[in-house]
Amino acid sequence: MRACITDERLASYDSEARRRSCPALRLYLWDHDMASACMGDIAVLEVALRNHMDRQLSLISLEQSGTADWYMAGLRFDDRTQRQIREAWGHLTVQQKKRHTHGHLVAALTFGFWRNLLENGGAIHAHWPDEGSADYENDLWRKGIVKAFPGGRRHALDANAKWTRSYALNIVKTVHALRNRVAHHEPLVNGIPLPGENRRITLADAVQACFDLAMILDRDLYTWLMDNSKMKLALEHEPQPNA
Repeated sequence: MRACITDERLASYDSEARRRSCPALRLYLWDHDMASACMGDIAVLEVALRNHMDRQLSLISLEQSGTADWYMAGLRFDDRTQRQIREAWGHLTVQQKKRHTHGHLVAALTFGFWRNLLENGGAIHAHWPDEGSADYENDLWRKGIVKAFPGGRRHALDANAKWTRSYALNIVKTVHALRNRVAHHEPLVNGIPLPGENRRITLADAVQACFDLAMILDRDLYTWLMDNSKMKLALEHEPQPNA
């Protein structure tokens, strides 16, 4: 097994292995198991997130334009969102010959796409300054996206915080950061860097964000995840420093 791992990659675990007084290879193998567990659990969360948000976008679109196909309804999406939709349609066109449906597009959009809809909203036609910027707070969140998170208000109240779009965004972007780190085969043992924040959180905190996301989306999903989470089980077997 040791021959399959380069010295350079294993070196990423050396300092942490010394701190925990355990072999670097043991830490590497646990990290691999943890990553696999995270991907399985986050896949369930990603599908739930996109389905909840898609449903609310469809309702907004129906009210404004009479169609559930929100990506064709003229909603004020920023340039980044519009580009991601075009790219998703393009990939579908290359991969499939059959007619593409609403569901195909929703499945083709990335986790980052859904996270971005919880941001403030960026420039629209950036090369035309008079077009201004998208306002996701008023045009998306308040018009219905907030309803994609029925457990959000209670969750924030229990945390002695205010339920806002930013509150939801912080949870979603933490799960997204964990998902990307795992997908890129980056070590988890030293924590999870949060893009754009110049800080990192512990793996345990990132895993907790996954449970938080389940809770604000659907209480039944939270209960199921608590009972079936592979990442929760893997985290319990994390090599710890010797006393």
